[in-house]
Amino acid sequence: MAEQIKIIVSDCHLSAGRQFEGQLNPHEDFHFDGEMVDLLEYFSSGEYGNGRDVEFFINGDFFDFLNVPYYGEFEDAITEAISLYKCEAIIQGHPRVMQAIRAFAALPGKRVTYLIGNHDADLFFPQVRARILREWAPEGTHGQVKLIADVDRVDFGAGVEVRHGNQFEASNLLNFEIPLLTDFLDDPVLNLPWGSIYILKIINRLRWEREHLDKVRPLKVFVLFGLLLDPWFTLKFFFLSGFYFLKTRFIWSPRRRSRLKVTLGILKQETKLFPDLEAQAREVLNERPELKTIIFGHTHRPMDKVYPDGTQYINTGTWTKMLNLDWSSLGSPVRRTFALVRIEGLESRCELRQWVGEHSPHKTFNG
Repeated sequence: MAEQIKIIVSDCHLSAGRQFEGQLNPHEDFHFDGEMVDLLEYFSSGEYGNGRDVEFFINGDFFDFLNVPYYGEFEDAITEAISLYKCEAIIQGHPRVMQAIRAFAALPGKRVTYLIGNHDADLFFPQVRARILREWAPEGTHGQVKLIADVDRVDFGAGVEVRHGNQFEASNLLNFEIPLLTDFLDDPVLNLPWGSIYILKIINRLRWEREHLDKVRPLKVFVLFGLLLDPWFTLKFFFLSGFYFLKTRFIWSPRRRSRLKVTLGILKQETKLFPDLEAQAREVLNERPELKTIIFGHTHRPMDKVYPDGTQYINTGTWTKMLNLDWSSLGSPVRRTFALVRIEGLESRCELRQWVGEHSPHKTFNG
């Protein structure tokens, strides 16, 4: 059986580009279009060309719909028309990446798969998926591009499974059974988790005052340091967050659902200082003896950990700049990590890699 190769990226967070709605866009976090193009060209040529089976697997949060304003506002009642507007903005904002994916998918043996995450829940809308499919799949190659919005995981076989990872967090839990809300509304709207509403209404508003706000991990450590070093802003952030939580979790609205079980889960998880998906990965591996490797994204913290029993947890990290306050990864690196998976028959080899690529004479400064 021929070897299958999977290139897995997550959390690239493409927004509407450097210029949007006639001005510089402060909400764009992805500044590596050239590097992404290089990666796709590398894994579709040379030893990876000539019809070799290579799948470019996007493990969620590639398009960041939450970071695209709709005529200057961050609406939380998101209709299909609003999602299409944002989708078009992202496509137009990153034409080189779109072209590279389209060229990759058109080659023999090459495939593109997109698994939904919490920042791209807009893929629940059929017309949004159709728009991306038209962009990436030239006529006659639709079978080589797949957009998955009905499940939260993909089993590659050979003991390898991939999930975005947001389904382990109560605040970012997507409802695959009821992805759209229709009661008392003229048009269906996305059934957004509280974490997405919080980004739209609190984080995006306060980024104007502290642009690093959405890039700090873990956020609770940022709050603790902020009480000492930036107390007035931190107190405003803390109380505004608490007020909005009470408003959106305990006051009924036809635009959102607030189940008590989920609300209690959010409160329980938010009391943990250093939330990480490694414990959840280890639990999945223990429960599923047929699995050898579990691959997540979502946390923006790259990991490649092999346990004494030979099982493995990989987190693909992010392609955006982060400010890590955790001692194990202190600093603000941009690593551009991805998982490289090789499958041949029932055997698999998985590792976390960092894309270096070809550097141009100059590039966007990212601090």
